[in-house]
This record gives sequence, C-alpha cells and structure tokens, in this order.
Amino acid sequence: MPAANHTRPQVLYVEDHPVNVQLMQAVFAQLPSLELTIATNGEDGYQAAVKRPPALLLLDLNLPDCHGTELLERLRALPILSSVPAIAVTAADVQHLSETTFLEVWQKPLDIPAILNRLDQFLLGPPSVFFAEAPWGMRAKPMASPPAFAR
Repeated sequence: MPAANHTRPQVLYVEDHPVNVQLMQAVFAQLPSLELTIATNGEDGYQAAVKRPPALLLLDLNLPDCHGTELLERLRALPILSSVPAIAVTAADVQHLSETTFLEVWQKPLDIPAILNRLDQFLLGPPSVFFAEAPWGMRAKPMASPPAFAR
C-alpha cells in the first residue's frame, strides 16, 4: 500500500484470516480515495483505533483474542471512538447482534458490489443525513442488497 495520506478517510478492518484481509484489500484497491488499515487481532485493532481514530470500523466477530462485540464495547467506552460507525463482517450467526451498536452486518461470503456501494454511501458520497438519523445504538441489521451498478 502507498504511504499513509491522512487526508483520506481511514477504515480500520480487524480480521485475522489472511484470505479475508486480501479480499478487503482488493475491494479498497478500487477505492483509492479511502485508506484501509488492517489489524489481525482485537488488541492491535484497539491500539490502531486509539492511535488514529478511523472514519469507519469493520470488525470480524471471531478474533483470536476476543469477540468482535467485546472489542466494539471497549472502543465505544472511549469518547473519541464512541460515535464511529461500526460494521460486523462475519460468517458467524448474527442473531445475538441485535442489541449491539453495530450499524449493520456484512455476511461472508461478501457481496463485493454491495460493499462498494455501501462504502460509497458511507464515506465517499455527498454529505447526507444518513449518520445523523442513525444512532449508533440502533440494532444491527443485514445489509440490503443494492441494485447492481457499474464502477
């Protein structure tokens, strides 16, 4: 990856599986105006988020040192990270996520066109009222499949 450019919105992806990391890196290669930071366990993710608060958190649930919901609770306890939107990225059962502060759930295997669309909406599109209308305490929901689009 190129040298860090702190003017680009940063997305922190906490994921321990190398293939999933490579896939997300390929997704972000299509979005050069975003910066992807990878952490491979909960503690490294926590430290990375504290060092440089991201614009968006993507958290795997089954990390080697903690559950993604535990990591999110730790991050939410810090005022600087309490309002950063977070998305669960998982192949796990998501029934237990309804009471978390995840904005939504991206199920594995990932729907790449849908993810590109959501990243556009969240971070690259014109400022919108989406985040203002969506308190982070809302119940996590599966990502709706958007219409197909060409990139």
